[in-house]
Amino acid sequence: MKTMLFAYAGTAVSLFIADAIWLGLVARTFYRNQLGDLMLPSPNLAIAAIFYIFFAVAVVLLAVMPGLKAGSLATAIGYGAVLGLAAYGTYDITNLSTLKGWPVTMSLVDMAWGTFVTAMSAGCGFLVARYFSDAAA
Repeated sequence: MKTMLFAYAGTAVSLFIADAIWLGLVARTFYRNQLGDLMLPSPNLAIAAIFYIFFAVAVVLLAVMPGLKAGSLATAIGYGAVLGLAAYGTYDITNLSTLKGWPVTMSLVDMAWGTFVTAMSAGCGFLVARYFSDAAA
């Protein structure tokens, strides 16, 4: 159980920090230009928190834990990448198929980001869990 908590902490913190940098600094203008009036003036942080809590759980269960079981950082990162592409792809492709004027370019960038950030956070969760498990032994 401790291993899972360390994995969750490493995953959630890295996911939140990376996404905050991406959405708040690096790509903020890009998303605003792509989405225009669809974008809120400021994000609803309570709803965003719900996403981060649930998504970090999914990353731990579906990527970090299999990586730890296999003893492989590459497994955690690979499973994280697949999960990120599936999750962000579901959102973006559904929007492309159902919303008028949803930007293809934004979907491609967002799917690439989701793949990267999920893989990276799975790797961080793996490393934190491994470090604290080894330190406790």
